[in-house]
Amino acid sequence: MLRSISGAPTVVLITGHPDPDALGSALAHQRICQEFGVPCAIAHVLPVSHRQNRAMVKLLNIDMLQATKPEDLAQFKFLSLVDTSTPEPTLDLPADLRLLTVVDHHKMAEVDAPFVDIRPHMGASSSIYAEYMAGGLAPLENAMGASRVATALLFGIQTDTDHFTLATAADFAAAAYVRRFVDSDVLKRVGRTVVTASAMGVLGRALGELLVVRDFALAGVGHVPQGDRDAIATTADFIMQREDIDTVLVYGIVEDRIDGSLRTDSPSVEPATFLHTVFGKDRAGKPYGGGRADKGGFQIPLGVLAECEDKDALWNIVTQIVRTRLAKVIPDIEREYERKQSDTHHHNGHHDETGRYSREF
Repeated sequence: MLRSISGAPTVVLITGHPDPDALGSALAHQRICQEFGVPCAIAHVLPVSHRQNRAMVKLLNIDMLQATKPEDLAQFKFLSLVDTSTPEPTLDLPADLRLLTVVDHHKMAEVDAPFVDIRPHMGASSSIYAEYMAGGLAPLENAMGASRVATALLFGIQTDTDHFTLATAADFAAAAYVRRFVDSDVLKRVGRTVVTASAMGVLGRALGELLVVRDFALAGVGHVPQGDRDAIATTADFIMQREDIDTVLVYGIVEDRIDGSLRTDSPSVEPATFLHTVFGKDRAGKPYGGGRADKGGFQIPLGVLAECEDKDALWNIVTQIVRTRLAKVIPDIEREYERKQSDTHHHNGHHDETGRYSREF
C-alpha cells in the first residue's frame, strides 16, 4: 500500500493530547514511510500537556506540526491514524485529505481505509508497530536513528500497559525486540516521575471533596489550567490505590469544557459503556466519553456557560450536572453528597456509607 503512493506527502495526525503510545507509534510510522519513499510528517491539534510527554518530545527530538486550521494540512494528500480510529474531532480536515491507514489497539470501530489494523487484545499500538519492524518492515537492525524510534516505542508500550501489568505475551515480545536498540539513559530521563506543585493542588482538592458510595469514589477538582489537565488523570490513578475503592471518577473544568477521567478494576464496569450511559452523546451522535478495559475519559463542552465570569457559580452548576447524571447508575450519590454537606456544617463526623451503584456494566 505504501509503495502505491510513493512520493505522496502523508501526515500522521495524533488525536487528543499526544501521549507516549501515540508518539511512539507516529515515529515508527514515519520511519516505515521513509523506508518506502513516502514523505511523512507528524501533526497534532491539542497541545502536549503532560510534563513527561513534553520531555519525550524534547529528548527524542520529535518534530511535529501543530495544526489549528484545515489549511495547515493542505499540503498533504494522505492521512494516517495511530492509537485511534477517529480523527481529532476539534479540527475540520481538508476535503481532499484521504484516510490511508489506521493502526490502533482500542475497540474495533467502523473504519473505511485501504489499510486497517485494529487489535483490541494488544496493550499498546506501539507494540503493533514494533511487531511490524521485527517482521521486516523497516527493521531497526543497523537503521539510522534506530535508538530514537526504539526508545519511543518501548516507552509507549510501557506507559500504555501500566508498566507491563496489563501487557500480553505479544506486548512482551514487541518490547523484547525494541529493547536491544533503546537508549537507556534517555528512557530513564523520560520516565522520571515529577509532580508539579499545581498538580499536587489538584490532588489535594480531590481528596478534600471525595465522595465515596461503597466502592465508588467521585471527586471534583474545580478549575484546572490547560497545562495541568493531566493532573486529573494522575489524581484518579492515585485515588484508585485506596483499598476500599474499585472505581473512581475525577473531573474538573478545563478552559471551556468539563474534563474527566475514570479508573476501575471492577470486572463489572466497562468504562466506555459506563461513560456513555452517564453522559450520553453530542448532537452529532458522538459519545462524550470513551475508554478501554480499566480506564476512560470524557470531555463535555460547556457552550455559552463557559462565558460565566463567576467561577464559583459555574463550578456549582457543573458539580450538580455531574452528580445528577451519575445518579442514573449510582442512585445514592446525591444522598452521600447531602450527608457530607451536613457533616461539614455540623462537624459531627458521622459517616454512614450506603448504597451500591448499578452492576449492569
